[in-house]
Amino acid sequence: MSLAETGVLTPPGIETVVDAGITGAVFSQSGLLAVSLGDGGVQLIDPAGGVQTVPAHDGAVLCLVLDIDGRSFLTGGDDGRLVRTTEDAGTSEIMRTPGRQIDVVAVSRLGKARAVAVGREVRLIDGSGNVRASSSDHPSTVSALAFNPKGKRLAAAHYGGVTLWWSATLGQTPSRLTWRGSHIGVSWSPDGTHVMTAMQERELHGWRVADGSDLAMRGYAAKARSVDWLAKPPTLVTSGADCVVAWPFSGSGPQGKPPIEVGQGIGQLVTQVAIHPVRPLVAAGFDDGRVAICELTADRESRAIRVRAADGSKVSALAWSQDGARLAAGTDSGALSIFDLTKASSQ
Repeated sequence: MSLAETGVLTPPGIETVVDAGITGAVFSQSGLLAVSLGDGGVQLIDPAGGVQTVPAHDGAVLCLVLDIDGRSFLTGGDDGRLVRTTEDAGTSEIMRTPGRQIDVVAVSRLGKARAVAVGREVRLIDGSGNVRASSSDHPSTVSALAFNPKGKRLAAAHYGGVTLWWSATLGQTPSRLTWRGSHIGVSWSPDGTHVMTAMQERELHGWRVADGSDLAMRGYAAKARSVDWLAKPPTLVTSGADCVVAWPFSGSGPQGKPPIEVGQGIGQLVTQVAIHPVRPLVAAGFDDGRVAICELTADRESRAIRVRAADGSKVSALAWSQDGARLAAGTDSGALSIFDLTKASSQ
C-alpha cells in the first residue's frame, strides 16, 4: 500500500452484509477476524473468506476483545455473560451475572490478566476463568477499564475520574485521579506515563501518573468514543470531530499546543479510529460509512486515501490485522468490508 497521493483506493477484499448491527471487530494472531453482532452472534472469518457464525449470547454482544492467548476472543453481552470463543468456533462461559449486562472488559496479554466491570464492581479473572480478586471501591458505575502497557496496573473510569489499582490484587488502597464529570473511556499512553479519559462532556482529560498533574483537551463536536495510540512518537488519536484529531505526547506533551488534524474534508464526523500496527497511519471511519487511511504527520500536505464510500450507515468497528495487511470495517446496519491493502490499486 502506498500513500503516494491523496485520492481513492480500490482494495480487493470481502464485502458482505449481516442481519444485525456490527458492534466490534478484532483480528487474532493467525489472521482470523472476529466480528461481534447486535443479535448475539460472533462471526469468525478466515483470510480466505470462510465464515462461521457462533451464537455466543442471548441479546446483543456489547464488547469484544482478543483474549490472553492471542488466538481466542472474549465477549460481554446484554445477557450478563462473559463468553470465550476459540478460533475453531468453540465457546465456553467464563462468568454469568444474572440481571446485569457485561459491556466493560479489558485484557493484558503481557500481564496475562483479564478484568471485567459489573456496576461498581471490578473482577480480575485468571486464565482458568476463576475470579482472582474483586473490589467495589468505586464511587459509581465503572464505565471503562484499561491495563497499563506492562499489565501491572489497572485504570477504572467512572463519574468523577479514575481509580488506579495494582492488578496483582485489588485489596490495597487504590490511587484516585479526580476530575468532575462523567468519564466514559480510559487508556494509557504507550510508555505508561499518562492516563487519558474521554468524557460525556465532549472533552478529554488526562493525568501524569507520577505526580497526578492533569491536562484537558476541549472543543470536540461529539464524544470521543473511539481512541487509539501511536507508539512512536507517542500520539493519542481520537474520534469526535470532522477529522482525526491527534495529540502528540512527546517532549513536554500536548498541553497548550494545537493538535494535529488529518483527514479533513472526507466526511462529517469521525466515529472510529484505529492505528496501523507498523506504520504511522490511522484508519478513520465516519458516520456516513466512509473509511479513509491517513498519514499521521503535522505536515499540512498530509495525505489521505479513501477505501470505502459512504452508504449512510455509521462505521461502528475498525480493526487492523496484526501485520497491517488487512483492514476490517463494520457499520451499525451490518455492512462488513475487509480490505486487502497489499493489493490495492488507485483510481
